Amino acid sequence: MVNGLQLLDLLRETENKMLHLHRAIDRITNEPDFKESVSVLTEVVRDYQLQLDKMKQALGKIEIGQQHSSQQSTHQ
Repeated sequence: MVNGLQLLDLLRETENKMLHLHRAIDRITNEPDFKESVSVLTEVVRDYQLQLDKMKQALGKIEIGQQHSSQQSTHQ
C-alpha cells in the first residue's frame, strides 16, 4: 500500500518526466525525420497524464479519508 507522501513523490516524478517529454517533443515537432518519434512521445505523454490523474484522485481520497477519520475522532 502506498502512503500519501509516497504518492506525492510519484506525482512529482511523473510531472517532471512529462515536462522533459514536452520539451523533447517541442524540439523535434517540425523535423520530418522525427514524425514517428513525435507520435510515440505524444502517446507516452498521454499515458503519463492518465497516471497523473489517477494519482491525484488517489491522493484526494487519502486526504478525505484522513479528514473524515480525524472528524470522527473529535466527535467521539
